[in-house]
Amino acid sequence: MIKIIRDAITIEMCNYISINMELLRHALNNPPDPTISNAFGYYSPIFLESLLLYMQPLVEQEVNETLYPTYSYGRIYGSGSELPIHTDRPSGEYAVTCCIEKQIDWPIYFEDSNQIKSIELNVGDICIYEGMKYPHYRKPFFGDRHIQVFLMYVNANGQFADWKYDKRYFLCGGLTTNPE
Repeated sequence: MIKIIRDAITIEMCNYISINMELLRHALNNPPDPTISNAFGYYSPIFLESLLLYMQPLVEQEVNETLYPTYSYGRIYGSGSELPIHTDRPSGEYAVTCCIEKQIDWPIYFEDSNQIKSIELNVGDICIYEGMKYPHYRKPFFGDRHIQVFLMYVNANGQFADWKYDKRYFLCGGLTTNPE
């Protein structure tokens, strides 16, 4: 299942998220994303964890499953950034990629039954997909800046339910060991 929902996030909310991503990047002195060159990325900031919870009912409706949130991730891509082909780990059973800010078209590609699907998202659009099932990637980016947010969920009644909160005790980068 690969499903596009147009205008799922308001332009105002996308602008708010863009500002938060930029403030976070500056507050942290622009550390590099650990997996993507010429990009800034951050795991589970509070403003994206709240988006993860806010979007959950829509995602549950679209996949027709009860879900647990696992984690969020935000990334600001720069010129030359490229997303290598990959599948998501178990906490990304149901993945949502959200276009928050863009200058130029920059599609995401999915391999589906030996076919390549190219999907272009506009600001506010989301794509829901089974992250472990479909290899996905992006070719090199030739603009100056692109912001994408990722929201991850698992089936609450499925084999990966133990990945709830990405095996943390709570959202927002919470502890992975019992705080008591």
